[in-house]
Amino acid sequence: MNYSLGNMLGGGMVAGLDPDAKSYINAVVATGVTVTQTQKNAINAFVESEKAASRWTLHKRFYFPIWANASANAICMKSLTSGTFVGGVTHATGYIQGDGTTGYLDPGSAGNLRTLGLSGSSLTYMVGISQQGALLSVIQGAFDGNALNRCQLTNEIATSQNIFACPLLSTNCINAASPRDGILVGSVTSTTARYLHRRKTAGITAATNNVDSGGVNVPNFQPYIMARYNQLTGLPSLHYDGRIFASSYGLSMTQAQAENYSLNVKSLYETCTGLTLP
Repeated sequence: MNYSLGNMLGGGMVAGLDPDAKSYINAVVATGVTVTQTQKNAINAFVESEKAASRWTLHKRFYFPIWANASANAICMKSLTSGTFVGGVTHATGYIQGDGTTGYLDPGSAGNLRTLGLSGSSLTYMVGISQQGALLSVIQGAFDGNALNRCQLTNEIATSQNIFACPLLSTNCINAASPRDGILVGSVTSTTARYLHRRKTAGITAATNNVDSGGVNVPNFQPYIMARYNQLTGLPSLHYDGRIFASSYGLSMTQAQAENYSLNVKSLYETCTGLTLP
């Protein structure tokens, strides 16, 4: 009893915050990371803002890997489940960075896209990138062997090629020019519509397209982060080596929701790290 109270007063545990924010902070602290009061307040403000805007229920997985600690970086803020880092991944203050060859984050089977209710007509990917990685790589994604059942945020070898694809067909993806950094939000809002939203310090841009994607579904697997899961081989491929500070996936959002969501992620990142969005 006395230990628990002293631990709370000493900052080891958190009281007086939103229950979900408090649970995430406590989980991070339990890994040995020190979470400052400024960071606690920012996390709390982020969660409360997402709930007030009715977006919290849309998020199924949200990772905030700024802690320079693999165990803390693997914790999902929404579910409190932990993924697994594999291969060469740098855990620095403010970001994670894969080696472009072996490194990635596997959210685990509990993060299966279809199990979480995502589909070919309702899916959102978000990734916060502070430094773009090499081209011809996948920032976040999965592929189940069916050419139609792919969903991914990518760097492609040509600046005119797709960055958000679900499914991955030349006519069914969003194109965007380099550099591909900032906060990217790609969402499928129906079987025939999708958009890509991108926020940088200088402002936001958006691209849309309408497609005929009848019968398309998301892969029946979890997406890897900093690589693409390939169900044909059971292995990751197209490893990414950019710097990532946030990653999430969940149900579809309107473009207005994405604009406010990316602004909330920006505030969370900048307040917690003291860094500035590119």
